[in-house]
Amino acid sequence: MVGAGVSAVFLWVAVRHIDLGSVRDTWRTAKPLPWIPLAMLAYVIGHFVRGARLRYLVRGEAGLPVTTATNVVVVGYASNNVLPARLGELVRAGMLAERTGIPLTQALTVTFIERLVDGVAILFLLIGATWATHTAGWIADLARVGALVFGLALCGLALAVFFPAALSALASRMSQPLGRRAHDTGVGLITSVVNGAASLRRPLDALVIGLLSVVVWLCEAGMFAAVLPALGLKLDLGTAVIAMSVTNLGILVPSTPGFVGPFHFFCSQALMAQGVGAEVALAYAVLVHIAFFAPATLWGAGAMLWYGVEVGATAALARAARRSGGVEPIRGVPMRIIAQLGAAEKAPDCTEFDLALAEAILPAGSDREAVRDSARFLAGQIGALPTRVRTLYAIGMSVFRFWVRMRTLRSFCGLGLERRRAVVNGWAFGSIAPLRQLFRAPRSTVLLAFYEHPAGIATLGSEEHRRLPVATPSTEDAHG
Repeated sequence: MVGAGVSAVFLWVAVRHIDLGSVRDTWRTAKPLPWIPLAMLAYVIGHFVRGARLRYLVRGEAGLPVTTATNVVVVGYASNNVLPARLGELVRAGMLAERTGIPLTQALTVTFIERLVDGVAILFLLIGATWATHTAGWIADLARVGALVFGLALCGLALAVFFPAALSALASRMSQPLGRRAHDTGVGLITSVVNGAASLRRPLDALVIGLLSVVVWLCEAGMFAAVLPALGLKLDLGTAVIAMSVTNLGILVPSTPGFVGPFHFFCSQALMAQGVGAEVALAYAVLVHIAFFAPATLWGAGAMLWYGVEVGATAALARAARRSGGVEPIRGVPMRIIAQLGAAEKAPDCTEFDLALAEAILPAGSDREAVRDSARFLAGQIGALPTRVRTLYAIGMSVFRFWVRMRTLRSFCGLGLERRRAVVNGWAFGSIAPLRQLFRAPRSTVLLAFYEHPAGIATLGSEEHRRLPVATPSTEDAHG
């Protein structure tokens, strides 16, 4: 909701002094051919370069074809265009972990390194463009602030690259007083960061990654440049680089999926700083956003279908758990996870969402205390899972809750029981395998706890119990 509010504010600021009639007139007189297709082509080429860079970043850990790496990148961008809170970064890391077998935390580290290198490359181009075009004012100030922020982040990355042992020892020493679990988690996280930065220790690879990053953003600048003539503006690479850099730094603020609002505000402001009229600048921002949004979203959706990307897929989670040091899994579930289940009884009380979900899964009229105990058990089992598995579950449930709010204009917890039950059953027993897989674990866990409770045992054989939905053989087969 914060992102929606931020987007609304930026969108309002972007259009409050704009004559929207003039914006429409600008679009009517625009010449989209061949410029908009060329802009999209430049953006697509940039994604292939991103794929080549990702391949270099992970090649020390796993072999990854450029085509697969490119599709991993595009799936992340497409997910960011349709999911809130930049969940696309987690989807991207999950797909990378699934395709390479590297731990999820390490995949997240690789994504972080990409973003850091991207920021440095953008600032390099922005500083060069402001110098070449003699641009001053707030754009030059933005470049200086960005250089400070990314410079500090680079210092942290440099520790992981050049002093990995010292960084691990420091993490161990600092987390030691917090207990064994915190110590192991902290050291494991730092280890993932160190492993993720391994490619940067090879000078040639580091040079290639840096050069590819500059090429990536030159391609994106090409997209911004190609849209200029479509609106009768001069084709100027310096103007395009400034617009591209300011826009991409600006959309770091929280916003709705697709960066609606901040994208249009910062893009139009960057063009206005170059002497372009406000109406033409806003028309330009909208066209660039279309060229940015449409190809990645459509391509990403196709890649998801082609690769069968399933956020939280059982096979991916089992593979990640095995890499984390668990013993041999039993029927796809690592024994390390099974051993932790007994400790879940001391987990904190369930959330309102856990309770609402358990109530929607269980038979209508179930004993209130039995429902609460089942929800507590669910919270405990989720809390006992490894961090990477817990993260993927949280992503899936965040998507579910966002979908419910968009579909019903109410939160899941705010729906009536029958409506909640219908929504849950629609996902748990629908035709889309990833959605069924998402609800398989909480549904099985809640039902297990309920039918071990005296009140749950008493419902066995009741009419309501016989009406409970059950997975069909085909559904079970679909889960694999």
